[in-house]
Amino acid sequence: MKKLLAVFFCTFLISSTIFAESDLSGNGNGGKDKIGAWLGLPFIGLSYSHEINNFMEFDLLIGSTGTPFFARIVNIRSGLLFTVWEPVIKGQNCPLTIGPAIDINSWMTVYMPASIGISLLCPIRWEVNFEKVPAFNLFIEAAPAIGFSYYFGDRNHSFALNNESKWFNKKINDQMSINWIPHIGLGLRYRIQNN
Repeated sequence: MKKLLAVFFCTFLISSTIFAESDLSGNGNGGKDKIGAWLGLPFIGLSYSHEINNFMEFDLLIGSTGTPFFARIVNIRSGLLFTVWEPVIKGQNCPLTIGPAIDINSWMTVYMPASIGISLLCPIRWEVNFEKVPAFNLFIEAAPAIGFSYYFGDRNHSFALNNESKWFNKKINDQMSINWIPHIGLGLRYRIQNN
């Protein structure tokens, strides 16, 4: 886990040095909507954000982990992020945002849900806007979380990830558990220009 975090931080710092090389102040190409890829733990998926104003943005993540069409976890996460610090690195605004989020997830076996869960999170995200490539935006994020899962029927199928993990789950009974699986990831998004 420490190595993964070190790689993310090094990638982020190197990219900010390479791409944000301008004496002009700016926030990418000025678009309010950003869409792109999310690569992280516990899922890989799509990221979308809409800037409501300079201090607040709506955030949506949709992703999946596992074997497609056989056994996978599907996550949908939504939240509001608030800018708490906005340093300017070589002319580009690089905001640090924090806010509340909610994640709804389901363990799917073939096409039937085997469990459903809900988690409360607090994403901490740092973004870099590029002057050389203003249409793109890179971010790194860590989101502590706590939630619960409810299992439909047998929870001991052999392909269920983390069902009995003592690190991230605490079994309450045969159908419920409390979990604290953090979301950690790196995203690259395209900033859609305003019309």
